[in-house]
Amino acid sequence: MIKSILVALDESPSSDAAKKLGVHLAKTYKTALSGIGILDEPWIAAPEAIPLGGAAFKVEIDAQLLSTAKRHVAKLEKEFVDFCKTQDISCSIIDATGVPYYEIEHFLTEHDILIVGKDANFHFAPPSDTSVSVRQLLKDNPRPVIITGPHLPYQDSPDVLVAFDGTLASSRALHMGILMGIFHKKTLHIASVSEDEEEGRDYVNIAAKLCHNHGIKTHVHPLVTSEKPAKALLNLIDELKPSSLIMGAYGRGGLSRFFRGSCVEEILKSTDVPIFSFH
Repeated sequence: MIKSILVALDESPSSDAAKKLGVHLAKTYKTALSGIGILDEPWIAAPEAIPLGGAAFKVEIDAQLLSTAKRHVAKLEKEFVDFCKTQDISCSIIDATGVPYYEIEHFLTEHDILIVGKDANFHFAPPSDTSVSVRQLLKDNPRPVIITGPHLPYQDSPDVLVAFDGTLASSRALHMGILMGIFHKKTLHIASVSEDEEEGRDYVNIAAKLCHNHGIKTHVHPLVTSEKPAKALLNLIDELKPSSLIMGAYGRGGLSRFFRGSCVEEILKSTDVPIFSFH
């Protein structure tokens, strides 16, 4: 069962949604909650080409940038604590300095799950598509990740969509979600995307059997189509309006191969439904 949650703090709208989801889950499952603020000093003070005699000027500029960034991080941490107080949730703060991905990976070992906004960049810059840090966390980290968009649509929905193609990545994500218990009171809609109906039905039936072994209600959706898996899944999201989506990330093997980077990227780009993933 889930016991502790880590939320990555950033100024992006998606990170604000991550904070709200973290508090919601902590309140629902009575877990410990931590927020991590990161000062990316290596990025701010990175070496760069400077004109002769400009070293002292760069040192001064770097010091100013670091001071400004520290204030930003402190503000984010305070806002997190204040928000938790308004929700009657206790929390702790991790104040980290270093490369964001490595700092999150290090402290995540103490927690069960990470919640992070998909456009979190930790550099206080305008938000863009899925950030480099988030992509790296999807590929390589010790715990499951929930990635949020700037909004939390359908948060109160009793339904969860599971994208399952028989790969190790999809099997691990589903199994971990079940073991953590955060989908236990939900109905899981298990979907496969394949041109072969028999193959797709085999995938969803296997996944449904696992869910049934844990007492979880399911519906199966073997989608027979030649269109891209991302498009078919996005259409199903529009139809079901699930509170979240369970899917593997960057898995290998399996005939459908949902989880090549391009599919994950397309879904992250096109929906704000939180994505639960475990590599």
